Amino acid sequence: MDHAIAHFSYDLTALRLEYKTTCDALMYWRGGDPAEQQFLLDKKQEVFRALAEASFSDQIWR
Repeated sequence: MDHAIAHFSYDLTALRLEYKTTCDALMYWRGGDPAEQQFLLDKKQEVFRALAEASFSDQIWR
């Protein structure tokens, strides 16, 4: 099975919102396909990495 790959460009505000909505989705998880929950856990980690990097980069350029 081929997997589609998508790339997104977010500003820092949008990245923070993406992290918050991912955390909220996990917090209010009602069950279902465990693969979806694992996807959200992985996504949370990756978005956090991007957020940390963007926050760090933003501080350097100020």
